[in-house]
Amino acid sequence: MQNETHTFVVSGHGYRPERYDRDSRVTNTIHIGIAERYDLATTAGGYQQMAGDYLYYNGRTSKLSEGSWGIIRVHDKVQKDLKVLPGNEKPRASAKQLCSKKAPVKNFNVAAINTELKFNPNADDEIEVDFDRKLLLANSAAKIYVLEGETKKAATGDMPHPLTLRANIGDCIKIKLTNRLKSGNASIHANNLAFDPKDSQGINVGNNPGDQTVAPGKSKTYTFYAHPDYNLNGALIWDFGNLTTNVRDGLFGGIIIGPKGSVYRDPETGKDISMGNSWKADVIIDKSYPENTHLENYRDFALYFQDEDNILGTSFMPYLQNVAGLTGVNYRLEPWTYREDEGCELGNMFTPCVAADSDPATPVLKAHAGDRVMINIFGAHNEQNQMFNLDGHQWRRHINQVGSDMIDVEQFGGDGLLPGLVHDESEVANHLIGIVGRGSHCHHPG
Repeated sequence: MQNETHTFVVSGHGYRPERYDRDSRVTNTIHIGIAERYDLATTAGGYQQMAGDYLYYNGRTSKLSEGSWGIIRVHDKVQKDLKVLPGNEKPRASAKQLCSKKAPVKNFNVAAINTELKFNPNADDEIEVDFDRKLLLANSAAKIYVLEGETKKAATGDMPHPLTLRANIGDCIKIKLTNRLKSGNASIHANNLAFDPKDSQGINVGNNPGDQTVAPGKSKTYTFYAHPDYNLNGALIWDFGNLTTNVRDGLFGGIIIGPKGSVYRDPETGKDISMGNSWKADVIIDKSYPENTHLENYRDFALYFQDEDNILGTSFMPYLQNVAGLTGVNYRLEPWTYREDEGCELGNMFTPCVAADSDPATPVLKAHAGDRVMINIFGAHNEQNQMFNLDGHQWRRHINQVGSDMIDVEQFGGDGLLPGLVHDESEVANHLIGIVGRGSHCHHPG
């Protein structure tokens, strides 16, 4: 029984929500509400086939902190208190290495820093909504991930986007995290990727040895493998150094996984940003790989939604009608109340009716009619259900599934990702939206 919805996250293990369809997507987060049930089939030890303690948890941080979590303990030796499963009398030994020997290696140097975030430079930092509650459009105590070369720029008031790194199917990804926060530990936990739970889970769990978080002034390298079975996907990055506040304050990001051998270019300048940090990129596919011959180049975007109002929609009297707290997409927000105060009528809310700026503060996704587009939707930090809609466009619910339902709206939640537009929550807070079809089915610009 529950009057709320939740996200169920299994660290280090992938599964197919449609378990009998091998073409359905693989994820490690699923959205669940009242009267729903799922049978999530996976293999102990994940794609990496490594023993250790893995965390399962509720992707809503309020519920996680209330105690909604547990441990999946994977052994690679027979235990006295655990009978062997018939057919697996000799548990397989842990893999000795995470990445394939021939896997290309991508190295990133990342820092966790303190900064100030202003979600809309033209609006007030607070907007009163109801019952003395306020919508927040600024965070003076923000914390974010940046590449090492971006620390000065991010600290000088520039409006950053969440850290978005890019790698390809089959890549070995090494991220050296340096904690430059004023106080408190930091870490990197990434879902929808393979990792060694005793070294690179980014969470101190159960009987795993050592400390996987990073103290101020210290560094640690985390290693991940973009296992081919995860396919095109997105990995939501969360900090578990202080999950109760750091993620809410902005310490989240993503790793977008593209086709094998792909190169990433800045959509505006054409610069190679394969080793950069960018929420948008043109994906140039290497068709010398047989598995890529049917694919086309596409534009890729990453949108990170956050909110923290866990009262709205519950049995709290009097009933609340407006969202309060810190809310945004990519550290940006364009509230209707602000636009109304600036003279926008309800019928013109989405037009350049605000004198301060022609475009909203929130990200503007740009493409030419006929371009193929992938939109990665991350539930970066959510207490509310979210619905993502792309007006005039549809995508496959499962990007590689023949005969998949075509949809134009999908639900997601915290620590998930929406998988593949056009072609998750805690779904990558986590899902790809897919390859959007060329300016809608009619290819009309607008």
